[in-house]
Amino acid sequence: MHNLYIPVIAILAAFAIIFGGQAISDSYVDDDIKSLISKQLGVDSEIELQAMKEVQKGYGVCGLYQIADQDQPFAPFYYSKVNERVTLDAESERYRRHCGD
Repeated sequence: MHNLYIPVIAILAAFAIIFGGQAISDSYVDDDIKSLISKQLGVDSEIELQAMKEVQKGYGVCGLYQIADQDQPFAPFYYSKVNERVTLDAESERYRRHCGD
């Protein structure tokens, strides 16, 4: 009976590593996006993200951002995980190609 425990524990550990790593990776992506937007805008304020969705089979992220301490509406962005660049212009070719409906 104890021979059954080893494979079950190994499978559970593998699932925990895979899905736990994915959750940690996603939080780092959010932090990267916030940092890049802050640098591009030249502000030190906190950036809020909203309505994020993965595009390009997970290689990009579209969503909305807002500077936390300003009373402006949310604005769109596109983030490429491949080259770690953020595009804030909704009229740009990159944004329209990847985030346009």
